[in-house]
Amino acid sequence: MADAYTRIADAIVPSVYAQYSFEEHVQSLEIYQAGILFSDPSIASKLSMGGRSVDMPGWKDLGNDPSEPVNDDPADSIEMKKIGSRREVAARNVRAQAWGVPDLTSILAGDDPQKLIVRRQTEYWQRANKLTLLGILKGVVADNIANDGGDLVRTTGASIVDTDIIEAAYLMGDRADKFKTIWMHSKQMKALKLADLIDYVPSSEQGGPLIPYYMGLRAVVDDDIPVAAGVYTAFMFKDKAILWNELPVNTEGGPLEFDRKPRQGHGGGVTEMVGRRHFVPHVPGTRFLDASSAGEFATDAELALAANWDRTASSVKNMTFIALKTTEV
Repeated sequence: MADAYTRIADAIVPSVYAQYSFEEHVQSLEIYQAGILFSDPSIASKLSMGGRSVDMPGWKDLGNDPSEPVNDDPADSIEMKKIGSRREVAARNVRAQAWGVPDLTSILAGDDPQKLIVRRQTEYWQRANKLTLLGILKGVVADNIANDGGDLVRTTGASIVDTDIIEAAYLMGDRADKFKTIWMHSKQMKALKLADLIDYVPSSEQGGPLIPYYMGLRAVVDDDIPVAAGVYTAFMFKDKAILWNELPVNTEGGPLEFDRKPRQGHGGGVTEMVGRRHFVPHVPGTRFLDASSAGEFATDAELALAANWDRTASSVKNMTFIALKTTEV
């Protein structure tokens, strides 16, 4: 069994004059700042009744039937039309992670890793949630390829070039101008930079960082996006493309719980910490089927399975993102 505790070997034991420092995680969190996610307060009330998923019924748009001229014949009644409905289902996620710290580690390291673990909770869960979101996107795309003719996916078979973004956007026809953000790998970004296709716009904050844009799309660069056999999957999003509701952790232990084990470490003592989050992510226009989940809640790997998803949107134009697959070296 792998050692699950932060031990002396995992910490830096400094000399008398050395200061313990923490190396920041290098993964990008910019995806949370790009306007892709939005929340719906009504979701929390729907979850109060329990269940592993949330039913989200909605109405389809009116049809495109042409209007009809009227006449003065009392016996001639116009044909009635109806409005259709669709049933979307979002997956409830209840997640946890745990960390253990022997007291001796703090003594010899000269710093308290417990404080660091508490401070880094927000950043940890942002990174963990990002991986969950990527699992969902992969699952929705896999279902689309298997059951909807892949109309959400543009595959080039070559390195990314300027026209690929245009071709991908026009998978949605006259909705092609609705995209706001592209989430891509650094190798795709490198190819666009080498072609001098990236513009930089100052952030709204004075002295803030320059934000990269490509053809009017905010570019978010992240090496966690899906890569398989040299194929890199970028995602283009409309504004507020993904519903993401964080819910209160109403269990007895709350979002962060501590437990002392005084006998462990041969009497030196160990503190265990468990972090928890409850959240509901959802891609509009889809239904979570929960067809292939071994536990009460789907893992990130299970969320990435085509079998767990079905598109309920009647047209690709009603979806909120598309995928662009390019081959990079």
